[in-house]
Amino acid sequence: MSLKNVRPSLLFIYVALIFQSVSALFFLGELWGEVLGLRSRPLPWNIQEIIQISASVGLITGVIVTSVFLRRSQQRISALDQQIANVSGNYRAYLESQFINWGLSDSEREIAIFAMKGFSNSEIADLRGTSASTVKSQMTAIYRKSNFMNRQQIISFLVEELLAGVTVEEKKTNAAELPPISWTVSGVN
Repeated sequence: MSLKNVRPSLLFIYVALIFQSVSALFFLGELWGEVLGLRSRPLPWNIQEIIQISASVGLITGVIVTSVFLRRSQQRISALDQQIANVSGNYRAYLESQFINWGLSDSEREIAIFAMKGFSNSEIADLRGTSASTVKSQMTAIYRKSNFMNRQQIISFLVEELLAGVTVEEKKTNAAELPPISWTVSGVN
């Protein structure tokens, strides 16, 4: 693995780990050198203080970096767990929780589902046995409560949860050919 392939956050973690390791070695070397009497002459106090301060800073840096890395890892795992739950059949539960967060009524939830399925206002009205103007006013309420401007934005937002780690990479080909698309899921090796 070359340095070009390492993300900046990982590079920082590696540097902090090396600094922490060197600091721990100095600290342990100093401690065991005194305990076992391996040093023939004592170090001057100012050098001893520099070693101890550096070791302390290194160890504290390691604790901070480890805490930040652990927190980010837990957030990433939680997000991936949510994506897996959504993809594995809990998408309806996700939709329901989002509709509850938006404060949608039961009829607004039903209309939002029909809109996601691609039905027009008049088709939704026929399916529900109501007028198109009623559906239109309920769609307006859905836009207001969700803070989106139209049904495409709502659908994009709700479907994005399913696609949140999927990237599309185009391979370079001749201009005459259609570019093949390879799908990868980020964060998964």
